[in-house]
Amino acid sequence: MKRAVVAVCCNLVLCLLATSVHAGGFALYEWSNRGVAMGTTGYAIAGDASVIATNPALMTKLEGSHALAGAVLISPQSTVMVDGQKNKTKANIYTVPHAYYTRQSESNERVWLGVGMFTRFGLGTHYKSNWSGKDTLQYVDLESVSLNPTVAFKFTDQLSVAGGIEILRGGIKQKSEPGASVVSADTIGYAIGGNLGVHYQVDDQWSVGLAWRSSMDMQTEGKGEHPLGGTTSTGQSIWANLPASYVVGIGYQPAENWSWEFDIVHTRWEAFDTMSYSAPINTVKTYDYKNTWRFQLGTEYWATDWLAVRFGYVYDQTPTRSGYSSFMLPCNDRQLYSTGLGFRHDAWTVDWAFMYVKAKERKNLRIANAAVPGTYYNVDFKDGKTWITGLSVGYAF
Repeated sequence: MKRAVVAVCCNLVLCLLATSVHAGGFALYEWSNRGVAMGTTGYAIAGDASVIATNPALMTKLEGSHALAGAVLISPQSTVMVDGQKNKTKANIYTVPHAYYTRQSESNERVWLGVGMFTRFGLGTHYKSNWSGKDTLQYVDLESVSLNPTVAFKFTDQLSVAGGIEILRGGIKQKSEPGASVVSADTIGYAIGGNLGVHYQVDDQWSVGLAWRSSMDMQTEGKGEHPLGGTTSTGQSIWANLPASYVVGIGYQPAENWSWEFDIVHTRWEAFDTMSYSAPINTVKTYDYKNTWRFQLGTEYWATDWLAVRFGYVYDQTPTRSGYSSFMLPCNDRQLYSTGLGFRHDAWTVDWAFMYVKAKERKNLRIANAAVPGTYYNVDFKDGKTWITGLSVGYAF
């Protein structure tokens, strides 16, 4: 039975890895559907094997072996007013998969090993043909998937520490139409980083989690087409620095079947100041992102032995400064509202989540017109909203 379950999980991971990964925002936190339902929390209280993505020190709370796999569907859309003309981004549906496996060592019961596959960065913004800003951007996709092997040590009954290596595979696709020619790029590459996690169980009710993920230099290579037109050429490179993040989570369990968690996430977006392009497109695009804070609150209540009810709320700051706004990411600070259900039967779990994301409006922005140097569009971003839902299936053995 164990071998069969492991085989099924491995095949599912391979299938998910073959799926294109997109998302409606640059930084993603939708790493499990239990987490999404609880406002993407999961740093101070262990729920399932997705702790590999949040705080791997929580693996020490999972006895034996645990597997989890699933996907989240994300559909973002915004209204973009360009010089008074109304445009809408396409309401595409993007798939964000995840899969995890944790195992307590048989030779040393204070050691846990785990591996996770999930997405930390993604962006999907597509505009309709002949929209007002097509000369600057037609579409952009930033795709990534991270593979994260980890190890956790339980030093005492209260203190656990973990670390891992993150291997990120990412790609950038974009297109714009200045004049009669087409500017496009289709590149892919790798980046390597690391992560650390600490968990401390203060008493039967309170716990604290700390997590850190390093910044990563990502360089992608592939095809590009020069603004002057002509055939697409190989050798196009795009370089960017992906930001580090720091998280503090506080968990509270007033009863065995009821838990709360509050997290503070700090992302060092200042590392993502530019994207550099070299041959055949040679340019540097300046973004000058600012560091951000994200506040997450989630709760879970097991109404019966087999049914859990979950809710969450998130306030998420945008890293985009007004003076550096772009059509690539038409959004502002966001509020996220989530709910979901968990089902448990013997060793199996099934989690369903739903999240609604609402972005604040941004008005009177000036965005450069790539087709006419020295001129600018007058832009308003409004009606930014995103729908998120998905399923995860877990098994403990």
